[in-house]
Amino acid sequence: MYKIISAFVLTFLLFACDPAKKEVGRLLTQEYPDLYEAVYARDGQVLMEFTSHKDERVRLQAWQALINTPVIDIDALIGLASETNTKEAWSSLWLKELSEEQQGRLNELFIASNASNIGLVSALGELGNSRSLELLLEEDVPPNQEMEFQLAYSIGRLTGNIEATEDQQIQIIERALSTTNSKAAQAYLYGFYRTRNDQEKEGLTPNAVDKLIELWENYYPDEIGPDRYIAALLMKDHAGLVFHHFIDKDYVLMDVQLAIEIIQEIGRKEKNDTYAPVALNAFIQHKNPNVVIQALRVIGAKEEFAKEINNSLLNATALNVGVEPHVRLAGFNASVNPGKYIDDLLPIGTEDPYLQGLRYSALKKTWTETEVFDYLVADIDTSQGLLYSFLLREMNTLWANADDELKTEDRVEQVHNILFTGLERGERAFIMQALHSDEEVVTEEDFEKLIALLNDKSVVDDIDIFRSVTSILKNRFEEESEVMITQFYENAGHDLKQSLIAQEWSFIEDSLAPVTFREPDWGRLADLGSNPVWVLETKKGDVEITLDVLTAPATISETDTFITHGHYEGVAFH
Repeated sequence: MYKIISAFVLTFLLFACDPAKKEVGRLLTQEYPDLYEAVYARDGQVLMEFTSHKDERVRLQAWQALINTPVIDIDALIGLASETNTKEAWSSLWLKELSEEQQGRLNELFIASNASNIGLVSALGELGNSRSLELLLEEDVPPNQEMEFQLAYSIGRLTGNIEATEDQQIQIIERALSTTNSKAAQAYLYGFYRTRNDQEKEGLTPNAVDKLIELWENYYPDEIGPDRYIAALLMKDHAGLVFHHFIDKDYVLMDVQLAIEIIQEIGRKEKNDTYAPVALNAFIQHKNPNVVIQALRVIGAKEEFAKEINNSLLNATALNVGVEPHVRLAGFNASVNPGKYIDDLLPIGTEDPYLQGLRYSALKKTWTETEVFDYLVADIDTSQGLLYSFLLREMNTLWANADDELKTEDRVEQVHNILFTGLERGERAFIMQALHSDEEVVTEEDFEKLIALLNDKSVVDDIDIFRSVTSILKNRFEEESEVMITQFYENAGHDLKQSLIAQEWSFIEDSLAPVTFREPDWGRLADLGSNPVWVLETKKGDVEITLDVLTAPATISETDTFITHGHYEGVAFH
């Protein structure tokens, strides 16, 4: 991991003015401004005109922009894509809505073309119909691996969007498990995998499942992807078969994605195979903490598993000082008796903001609500920074779900003080929603206190605190605040006005200012040339990154302003 130890430095390699550099400068100052004006305006008609530009780089930018740009005349766009017949041209159709006639036109274009038209094949996968699936399945497996993958992926996409017949399902399964291209095999199965839990889809027929089981027995892919999809497809009704298929593999060393797939399927099933707890017991000892966490979540949600493997779970995770703190806390959460080991639990993750949710979840399994509240108040009183913010979130959650018995007069007063201290320290109101929405915590007497906060210049100068205070006033005291907020609005600057408009006060009739994109400094980009070099100084030496201005001018322009001025100018366009 490199660490940047000085300010960003941008070094530009400038050469004598040659024809190529002059052409780049001309493109950036004369052609790109009009192109990006159309990009920002999402003007499909103008972008379509740019697709015939004499410069290939301009054409490519226009085609890419058309993917996310509404186009009124889809027929014209299909014609333009067909005429250009590049992968980028066909991709401009991906997110468009086609009529049946237009889908038919794509099918006819495919029949008339050769099967190696990778762009048209990709368009059929995104936009085709049942006839498109028939046509794609009629094609022989291409010898080119890239083309085979695209054909397989388009078939997989289609089966996720339409219902394949039983014969088609079997044909796809046979293709998937007979190819030596593992990526293509996974792509063939993609649609079945993606919709396996979709109640509106019919899914694989029994005969198709039988074919999958038959072929899987002697299937040995060189990558794990196909096995992962097949395991997910079969776990629902054939979990025992899946466990048996991997019986000779070490579950502790199993591929991460495959392991997580099996764990998640165990979690989805109401009734599991008898081998499921054995598998989970192995997974909590996996070398990858993400697998362990997933297994612990499933165990925690299924009490019968937690009881069966509780001792193993505790030894592998909660009581194991050799694993990461978040894994230990997840282990306590999954355990059936974390209170027995409270002295081991309490020191874990006390200073890590991101572990507070896990900490307090485990404590809630151990202590009474009152004990958790008192401990949390003490934590909040002694914390600061990001840890303080996350502990406020925990208090918000606790208070939102607390029984009325907890909300005594003394505790209401404690929460009241926590809320207003948080506001004064600049905490966001939304993380304390349950506190300021409680009419016992924030009473009519607090109206003047909130108004006084708004009159504090330090609050007005900090827009985050300002938003927090005004959001509480809007939520609890909108009618009473009208005079004060109206007066404040009339004298506020642009940012504060926009903040109040966004909160939708009933008596403010103005609308939010439209979002605009910052125009790149085209002259500056022309000076930089087509490939400036960004140099990062690190302890291990300089890292040089060559940029491509003609491919991403807006992003590089923002990067340039950040490096040279220390901040973004306007809205970053990434």
